[in-house]
Amino acid sequence: MLLFTDTDSFCCQIETPDLYKDMSETMNLFDTSNFDTNHPIYSKQNYRVLGKMKSETGSTPPLEFVGLRAKMYSLSCGNKSQKKAKGI
Repeated sequence: MLLFTDTDSFCCQIETPDLYKDMSETMNLFDTSNFDTNHPIYSKQNYRVLGKMKSETGSTPPLEFVGLRAKMYSLSCGNKSQKKAKGI
């Protein structure tokens, strides 16, 4: 389910038994350089390559999302959260 889009990003909810297994089958589409270095699909191969998808939260899956408007959202990842509020 698509949660929001922006000029250079989108956030979506993905329901799958194992997201990382699915990602590993199509690694040519992803930049996983911001994952923990001991994560099974960590790779620097697509580091900063244009057009590759990258997780905003690295290898920590988000537990909760709140989007209020364009460029204003929060991703909660348990003990770590990320808030964006551009232009505010």
